[in-house]
Amino acid sequence: MPPALAVALEIYTWIGLGAAVLLGIAALIAWVADGSWVPVRAVVSPTPAGEVVRWFDDSGILGEAPLPHGATVHDEEVDLWARLGRHDTVRVSRTSPLVRSLARLTAGFAALALIGLVVSVVLLFLEV
Repeated sequence: MPPALAVALEIYTWIGLGAAVLLGIAALIAWVADGSWVPVRAVVSPTPAGEVVRWFDDSGILGEAPLPHGATVHDEEVDLWARLGRHDTVRVSRTSPLVRSLARLTAGFAALALIGLVVSVVLLFLEV
């Protein structure tokens, strides 16, 4: 294996591994900080300030929040995710975009490290 290729593969492996570990820790911290979200079926109500959604949580408390962007309304009802313990926060998806982005970046850098490692080992054993 040419020395330049060996060095490049080694660099890709270590950069991928280091970035995957750091981004994985950041994703875990963001996931924990995001809290728990439960599915709710909310009713859309027009108000002078704009459309709001109202729902009842498991303990029967009424929640109210502005209609989030990207919500698909069907017959004045919408499926959303409400933060557990809060009655003024909803979103369209279960996980936050930050957590999803960090998790995907972690997987990408881990794949880079794995590919660099596998190619290095294969080329090492192909050398005579």
